[in-house]
Amino acid sequence: MISDPPGAAIGCCWTESAVRICADLGCRGNIIDPLTHDTYVLVRAEVYARLVAERQRPAEQPDPEIPSLMLRSQQAFWQDLPELLKDERNHGKWVAYHGGERVAFRRSDVEAYQECFRRGLKRGEFYVGRLEADPDGVPPWGTLEADRSLFEVTEGTPPSPA
Repeated sequence: MISDPPGAAIGCCWTESAVRICADLGCRGNIIDPLTHDTYVLVRAEVYARLVAERQRPAEQPDPEIPSLMLRSQQAFWQDLPELLKDERNHGKWVAYHGGERVAFRRSDVEAYQECFRRGLKRGEFYVGRLEADPDGVPPWGTLEADRSLFEVTEGTPPSPA
């Protein structure tokens, strides 16, 4: 039986013998297209439904995986952003928030991260954002972006607080 729900790939139901053969061969739910070599992952329908529901979370609704301190930091940044943007000298600068407190106001994200680490803050305890008008209006908690600066990615782990 073939079905094509809106927005989903075409699926089919496996016979008992096909499931048994796959289990005997050690299949783990992956199917490889012999022509394109693309890998597809089979998941149970209820898992798929849960994943689709999570993906359709409105951007304004915080991602449940964001730690509460990080979320408060992001919300403080978003709340202060309009006021900070009124002064054109601030445009393009970087600010860091720890909860509701602004802890750094710097020319680069690296400097803002370094100030946070100097204060003994750990990754996930603060948010660093650039002062610029957000054209799509999506708050920082609308996505789950890694809390890593370019400095950290290119230079390895952050310096340990002394």
